Amino acid sequence: MRRWLLLLCLCVVAAPAAALRCGTQIVSKGDSSLLLRERCGPPTQIDRYEGQVPLDRYDPFTGQWYLDYGTDPYEIWTYNFGPSRFITRVRIRKGIVESIETGGYGF
Repeated sequence: MRRWLLLLCLCVVAAPAAALRCGTQIVSKGDSSLLLRERCGPPTQIDRYEGQVPLDRYDPFTGQWYLDYGTDPYEIWTYNFGPSRFITRVRIRKGIVESIETGGYGF
């Protein structure tokens, strides 16, 4: 039992964090989009989206709270580094790298 627990702990600790390598530089989750552009250059494509977030609002005329929805804009930056590397999609929200995902090989 202890061996399984130790093995599980080691696997969790050894799990790599999502990062993007550009030359000798690395960009990670939490870095700014300015740093991403500085280290990796301009993306091949930028897609802009708007998600919805629930907001509790108060109506002073009725004296009641109600559920409303606001917009939450974000961007997906796509980097295509060529056929020898994977295509990478970086989600940017409020100027901060939120996630980094890799796809298939580039072209």
